This record gives sequence, C-alpha cells and structure tokens, in this order.
Amino acid sequence: MLEILPQIIWFSLLASAIYALVAIGLSLIFGILEFINFAQGDFAMVGAYLFFGFVIEGGLPWWVGIAMVVIIAALMGVVIERITFKPVRKSPPFIPLVISIGVGALLQAIMIFKFGGSVKSYRIEGSKAEVYKLFGDTLNVTQSQITLMLVTAGLLLGLYLFLKYSKTGTAIRAVADNQDVAAILGVSINKTIGIIFAVGTALAAIAGVLIANEQNLSITMGLSLGVKAFAAVVLGGVGSLPGAIVGAFIIGFSENFIVGLTSIPSSYKDAIVFGLLIIMLFLYPNGLFGAKAEEEARA
Repeated sequence: MLEILPQIIWFSLLASAIYALVAIGLSLIFGILEFINFAQGDFAMVGAYLFFGFVIEGGLPWWVGIAMVVIIAALMGVVIERITFKPVRKSPPFIPLVISIGVGALLQAIMIFKFGGSVKSYRIEGSKAEVYKLFGDTLNVTQSQITLMLVTAGLLLGLYLFLKYSKTGTAIRAVADNQDVAAILGVSINKTIGIIFAVGTALAAIAGVLIANEQNLSITMGLSLGVKAFAAVVLGGVGSLPGAIVGAFIIGFSENFIVGLTSIPSSYKDAIVFGLLIIMLFLYPNGLFGAKAEEEARA
C-alpha cells in the first residue's frame, strides 16, 4: 500500500492545481457579483477545444495556440458578462445563476456543432517525451505533468502579485469590498467587472488545455470540473481566493486518496466530492475562510 503513496500524492497535486485555476474564477466573480457562475467549467472545456482546433486541426505551434486560447477566452468572458450578466446585476442571485447554466449549455452546443460530440485527445508536442522514475520507481512523473505544475504555480503567483500590487488589482479588491465606495473613489465598476470575467475565463481555459493534455477531451468535461470548482469554493468560503485554493487541494487530495487506497471506482469521484462537501458544511457552515470564520479569527 505504501509503495503507491507517492504516486497518489502526485496525482492529488495535479488535480488540485487544475481545480484551483477553475475555482479562482468562480471565487472572483462571487466576490463582486455574489452569484455562482456555473458556466466556469464550460469555459475550461471551450479552452481545450479551441486549443485542439488551433493546434491539432489547424497545425499552429502549441505556444501560438495557447496564446490564442487565452486571448479569445478573455474576450469571450467580457462579451458574455456584458450581454448576459450586466443587465441582471441588480436582480436576485438566482437569476444570473440560472443564466450561467444556460450559457454553459450554449457553449456546449457550439462546440458540438464545430467539433462534433465524440471524445477526442491530443498531446502537446514533446510533452510526453520524458518519464522520470523517482523513489525507486514508485513515482512516475511525465514532462507534461511537471509543466502543468510549473504553469499553475506561475499563474497563481502572478495572480497574487497582480491583485496585491497592481493598480487594477487594487481596484478589484476595492470593488469587492464595497462597490459604492469604490465608485466614489473613481473606480470604474464596469471595467473592473469586465477584467474579472476576462481573468477568470482565461484561467479556466488554460486549466482546460492542461487537463485535456492528460486526459481525453469531451463536451461534458466542463461539468465535472465545474462541480469540483464549486465544491472547492464552498469548502474554502465563498468569495475567498485563499479559501478557493485550499478547498481545491482538499478536493484533489480527498478524491485521489479515497479512490487510490480503496476499491471505490474512479467514476465515483464526483459523489465523493459531494459527500465531503456535505460533511465539511456541517462542521464549517461558512467554509474554512468564510466571512464568519474570518470574524471569529479576528475576535
């Protein structure tokens, strides 16, 4: 049993990194607009299919494909926010939530129309060329997995520095704290919300490209990613970016350890996630880093 532990830990880290990228977008949007965007997982799916179209079908270099995915995803996020979510900002939260489900369904339909509904796969050129065996062959690490971890770590660090030290990041934090005060101070609310959607959508699209390089590419892949990201956000505390990351790691490690150390099939991972979510919400109703938890910590 112990000989498979390093591999389980590594798979847990990989899954957690992907979930974190998708969950951050969810958390950013909720922090300002206070609704859960259930289309977030489908943004990841679209990113993966766009990469497939540009690189595998179109023959573009992989780095050009990734750059185009990021640009298109960011623009898509802004356009979707302006067309679908901006008109209902003052509405009850369930209205944009329902709209987000419709947006996800529309994105799936568009991808089916363009690429078909069959399962596809791709491998970024050179990403599988090397397999490193560590700890006496108990841990197999591929070059693409190392790239995934490095890219994710770089994105998370870059996002932290962006939010912490840039003028735009300061505006985002100000709008998240109080939109009325931020507007009085001269912050453009519409511009800031557009940037948040652009960043969140681009991060999800990159996550889609990375995970599809490790697994198969399918129209429904966004559903599972969205479920994991939603659970991560709720576990960590809705609206808390550190909470979303911690929640993603809780989900990633829990599902891989339970499946890896028991006879439970991997197809039950989503059920495991929801079971864990229910248990954690009994213990921490506001999440680990929710508003109430933060107030209690300060007290």
